[in-house]
Amino acid sequence: MTDMEIGAFPFTIKKGKIMIMIITNCSGRSWILPKGQPEADKGDAQVAHLEAFEEAGVIGKQSVSRRHRNFKRKDGGFLSVYPMKIRKVLGTWPEKNLRKRALVSVDEALARVTRKEHVKAITYFSRPENIKRLSKQ
Repeated sequence: MTDMEIGAFPFTIKKGKIMIMIITNCSGRSWILPKGQPEADKGDAQVAHLEAFEEAGVIGKQSVSRRHRNFKRKDGGFLSVYPMKIRKVLGTWPEKNLRKRALVSVDEALARVTRKEHVKAITYFSRPENIKRLSKQ
C-alpha cells in the first residue's frame, strides 16, 4: 500500500437526512467508501470523483465547504477523503460486476463499514455542523 489513498464521501440529502453511497471491496466481504491511489496526471479531488464513478456508479459535485480531510490508516498511511454531493446514480458503471453498492443512512453505513479510517470519515462528515454545510451544496 502507498502512504496515501484518495477516497470519496458520496452523499445526498433526503428528507433532511444524509445518505451515503458505500460499496463492497473487491472480495465483497466488507463495505467501504470508494477509494483509489493518487494519479500523477490528476488532482486528488479528480481521483476521488473518478473512484466514485468507477466503483460506485455515481456522478457528483465536490463540496466546497470542506474540500477534504485526512484520516490515518492502521498501516501509518492516510486516506484523504473528499465529500461529493451525488448528482446522478448510474444504472451501469465500470465496476458494476465487481462490487455491490448501497445508499444508506449514516447509522447503516457505520454499522456496515469496518475500516477505522472509513468509519472516522463517515463520522466526521456526518456531524451536524458538517451536514448543514454539505446540504447547502
